Amino acid sequence: MSAEKAARSWVEESALRAAGAAALPIPVPGAHTALTSAIEAYMIYHVAGIYGEKLSLGESLGMIPTLGAGIVARKAASSIVGETVGWIPVAGWLLKGAASGGTAFAMGVAAVTYFEKKYPGREAVPFETVSIKDWVKAALAHLGFGKK
Repeated sequence: MSAEKAARSWVEESALRAAGAAALPIPVPGAHTALTSAIEAYMIYHVAGIYGEKLSLGESLGMIPTLGAGIVARKAASSIVGETVGWIPVAGWLLKGAASGGTAFAMGVAAVTYFEKKYPGREAVPFETVSIKDWVKAALAHLGFGKK
């Protein structure tokens, strides 16, 4: 299977994860932004792995703002939407989920484009994955959330 096809499939799955996580009614300001950032970093980590690159947690998180100013602007808008309308039961939660899922999808497409330009036509590379639960815990701790 081509790396591009495998990576795009992973991006779609990750965008759904981000949408679902953002739609959860968590009454802690900034929690959704941190959670979706961890999911996006997990997505980037896996996209890189599909192309044969091994990124660390910090490198994966660091790629989020480097994937383009437009995506960073959408991420900021998504965060603002999430932290404001997210307090409206059901409709706000759905809007927040849609905004985060769309942002994660755009970021994932940018990551695939980045790696596809770097490694055009590459076949998908098998690599060892990390559980999303462990990744999110580590990423949240890296972002300053959780136990210290």
